[in-house]
Amino acid sequence: MLPPASMTRTLLWQRLMETFDLHGYQRVTTPPFEYAEVIERGLGTVDRRDLVRFVEPDSGEVALLRPDITPQIARIIATRLQDRPPPWRLSYEGTVVRRRRGRARRQHQVLQCGIECVGLKGPEADAEVIEVAVRACEQVGLRDFLVELAQVKIGAEVLDHVPDNARAAVVDTLAAKDATSLERLLKEAGVIAGERKRLGMLCDLYGDRTVIADARRRLRNAAAKRALDELERVVDRLETAGLGDRVGIDLSDLRRQSYYTGVSMTLLAEGPGEPLGLGGRYDHLLGRYDAPAPATGFAFEVDNVLWALTDAGISLKGELPLRVLVAGGTFAGRRKTADSWRAEGARVATLPAKSVEDAKRYARAWDYELLVWQRGRTTRLTRLRDGRSRALNAEPDSAVVSWARVGNES
Repeated sequence: MLPPASMTRTLLWQRLMETFDLHGYQRVTTPPFEYAEVIERGLGTVDRRDLVRFVEPDSGEVALLRPDITPQIARIIATRLQDRPPPWRLSYEGTVVRRRRGRARRQHQVLQCGIECVGLKGPEADAEVIEVAVRACEQVGLRDFLVELAQVKIGAEVLDHVPDNARAAVVDTLAAKDATSLERLLKEAGVIAGERKRLGMLCDLYGDRTVIADARRRLRNAAAKRALDELERVVDRLETAGLGDRVGIDLSDLRRQSYYTGVSMTLLAEGPGEPLGLGGRYDHLLGRYDAPAPATGFAFEVDNVLWALTDAGISLKGELPLRVLVAGGTFAGRRKTADSWRAEGARVATLPAKSVEDAKRYARAWDYELLVWQRGRTTRLTRLRDGRSRALNAEPDSAVVSWARVGNES
């Protein structure tokens, strides 16, 4: 990723992380690879096609480029942070590596930033994590998005009646709400009629919060009732926080049922064709590291967020600091002028160019916004975006920076 795209991406994840920090989530840093045993213990059943494995040369043990950061957070809590009282509110950013590709995943390396709330159970913690994700989206300027809630407990029991070799296809077909193909798959897998009907009903259970009441009428067993109660309490708290219009329900989405244990969330927006982020309750993970605790979390895939912003016509490039090239003049003069622009918050480089045209070519090639050309006692500013120029007879100030940035002609 080259400039200025890399700088824009950095600004985006920093903004997301600032929102996490604002809500009390403290940053930790984890290594880019782990011993395979650490990751696989946390993830349980994992598709090995997703994993990039290698032999660590010093120990001879199998290691992985991490496909997920949450197991690393669990290991940290179970070891280095065990002496601190719960709840643990932690945030992180870093890359994960996955071999499989979707429409939005054009690279194996995926930049994530997220939060984990460990040690709190119940709907208040679930709603807290969801609200932080929503506020982070709003903070970076995204307005048109949906938080889709699911409850993996709804379908987990029914999936137990589906043979292992058919389960992945059934889950994908159910998420696509293709009732006809679902019925065919279940018949081919030998699932009895009653269980086929229960799974088939889930295809219709998506929409606004009225889906919960509809599900109560259709799913009458005690386990389903308890699961729906959990989901409804989370929705109630989100509505109290003023986020009811951000929330949708999809009880047919069981794609993360092997990882999560309760209410899960998917953040959706136009653009990437894949979620901007995923999260949910995962109360069993910490127990795999001998430190059982309830937990919930969420992670953004930063490039998908950037894609959604671009699709919505929102650019962060204008929020980057002004980039200035100081050229011409003497070495001492360029240094003094560069320092004066840096004092105004600009990012400045110097160039001993022989001509103003050479300086302009260089500035345009490297995405500078402003050229400061010195010749004798004369200093001239040129905006590279539109070619407008003006003389500068004094040190730069906020008004000059404003002109350079937004084109104020006064």
